[in-house]
Amino acid sequence: MTRILLGQLFDCTEQGGALVAEGPDGELRHIDDVPSGLKCGCVCPGCQRLMVARKGKIRAHCFAHHSDPDGQSCKSAGETALHKHAKAVLDRELKIKLPALVIAEEEDREVVVRNDVLEFERAILETKDGDIVPDVLLELGGRRLIVEFKVTHACDDVKIARIRSRNVGAIEIDLAGYRDRALEDLADDILYKAPRDWLYNPRVSEARDRLADKRRQREQDRKREIENFRALYHHKLPSEAKGNAQYESLLRLEGLDEIINLPVDGAGCFNVPVAEWQAAIIHDLLSVVDKLFRTRNAVYGLRSRNWIDPNFRSVPDYVSSALKEAGLPFAPPEKAVEDYLRKVERLGFLHAGRQDSWHVTSTLLNCIEHAQEMRERPRRRLAEIRDIVTKQLNGVPEYETRSFDFENWANTVLPGRVFCITDAIQNDEPEWSMLCREISGIQSKIRFSPQPGMDLFGLPLAAELQRSLDRKRNEAEQREIARREKELAAEIARVDRVKEMAFEVLNDQAQGWLDVPNSSLGGLTPLGAAKSEEGYSRAVDALNQLRRKLEHEEILRQRREVAVANLEEQALSRYYDPDKARLWMHSSRPELCGKSPAEFTRDEKTAKICEQYLPTKRSHH
Repeated sequence: MTRILLGQLFDCTEQGGALVAEGPDGELRHIDDVPSGLKCGCVCPGCQRLMVARKGKIRAHCFAHHSDPDGQSCKSAGETALHKHAKAVLDRELKIKLPALVIAEEEDREVVVRNDVLEFERAILETKDGDIVPDVLLELGGRRLIVEFKVTHACDDVKIARIRSRNVGAIEIDLAGYRDRALEDLADDILYKAPRDWLYNPRVSEARDRLADKRRQREQDRKREIENFRALYHHKLPSEAKGNAQYESLLRLEGLDEIINLPVDGAGCFNVPVAEWQAAIIHDLLSVVDKLFRTRNAVYGLRSRNWIDPNFRSVPDYVSSALKEAGLPFAPPEKAVEDYLRKVERLGFLHAGRQDSWHVTSTLLNCIEHAQEMRERPRRRLAEIRDIVTKQLNGVPEYETRSFDFENWANTVLPGRVFCITDAIQNDEPEWSMLCREISGIQSKIRFSPQPGMDLFGLPLAAELQRSLDRKRNEAEQREIARREKELAAEIARVDRVKEMAFEVLNDQAQGWLDVPNSSLGGLTPLGAAKSEEGYSRAVDALNQLRRKLEHEEILRQRREVAVANLEEQALSRYYDPDKARLWMHSSRPELCGKSPAEFTRDEKTAKICEQYLPTKRSHH
């Protein structure tokens, strides 16, 4: 027998026929398992009319209504077949799993039905109940439960409204995902496993009434609680005067006045001044700079110090919202701490990280560093300038510094200025650094660029300056002598080099060229021009030009000699008498502008012209 799938109850062929019908025994039959025609003995599951099995050789096999001229199956056949099968399953087991039904409102919830198995007495198929026809109706005593099945479409709003008007419980079992499941395997899915939801439950209204009672009672309790918190809360503003409490004093000492004593909503939740609890938070954050510091860590620190008013350690959200809406500057401690940290972040001293963490910025660290530097500045700067002065006087003869006293010097107005060193210690860093650089550079200036009357900042270095001036004058004189000697040596070397190059290029004509004034050298002789760098370069250029000219003339001379020799060889080959050939070579010809072939020939091209005037055959004449 062919296994019938759930989806086949609803599938149709291209001609609109059905694949499943109801056999004589009331069981469902597949088209493949029955004889053709009316011999199948089947009826439509929906309307109970006779079905004919069409099993030809061309069209797809299917069932069709025997009495319908168009052979179309009725639309409810598949649904009715499913309902009959489901009723049979329910009749056999007499139990079904109900979906849970819970009604919730805010934090209240009422369990109307638990996710449990219901046992019943009987199942009724598609029996009209008033103006509705349930898929299956379950009965237990005087109670009824409608069971609807969803395969192709869900239960529509009209039917649900009618069920609600009958005040009968109804569930819908979703079998849309089981179309490929055989009917014989659907029992557990229908009874327990398939998704199911409540379409209507008569006890929901009672549950909603109970929820409404709870809501009203909760609202009354909340009003009393809100009024109690309103009476207890007294807001605190930042103090106008600086306090002397532990953490506030520490933060002010670190130069962080700007980030404490800030106004925030909820400041009345703490039993210490605003500046103190805010300073404690920053202190705790700086204490764990290498670890994550979250808002809850800040709150924990305040709680552990017992600085949170016990009345506000736990404030419900609805109380906070109500007090805020009533115009009070209220926030619970956690929110007050977070708002404070946000304000510090906006000032640039913190930045928020992941997981509600907070991290100090370079701005905050720079403030602390600056405050520490300001505390240490007088001592550090005095030690710094003492070290500078000591280095400046190092190496100066002892008798010249014997009467110098550092403390007296530091408290004496500096020459040409209106302040002393102890005054300058309080200056900003750029001014102080410039002063230190100027004093620390005195010895360098004395050594490398001494000037008469230079600023010595009142230090005993006048004799040292004079010695340096004398030394620099002597060094300058020696450099000038060395420079002149070097220039003379270079001049001699240039003149010698020009002579050497001239004799390389001109041989025995060199001396004449060297001694004659040259227009390209500004009328100077080459030897006179070589005394300067520029004249030397121009003399070398003139020699190089001569060199190139002579080389070119030599190339032309060699080319002419070869051409004349070749032409003479041609003449000798055309005359039996060599003297006649030589005569031809040296006789002038009008065709050659009155020149002889030997005179006219300069290269192969002019030799070829002369060859035209040789006898074409060897001749005696």
